[in-house]
Amino acid sequence: MSIPTPLHWTLKEGRFYRVFPFESYTKTIAFVNKVAALAEKLDHHPDMLVGYNKVECSISSHSAGGVTMLCVEFCEGVNAIR
Repeated sequence: MSIPTPLHWTLKEGRFYRVFPFESYTKTIAFVNKVAALAEKLDHHPDMLVGYNKVECSISSHSAGGVTMLCVEFCEGVNAIR
């Protein structure tokens, strides 16, 4: 079964990846907190690199050795936040 790449995300080195730009640090951190809440709800946690006005986010399933439908669900949830 082929895993679909979520809208606005790219498949990079076996992980879904996306950069989110923001207007300020406050908006950046508010987004990170919302993503963290989603990650806890799904029990599926991304890697995030947080800068002043951007967040680089990537996710895969360590146990599956790549992306899964749970990764797709996570990405779609993040898209809804943004």
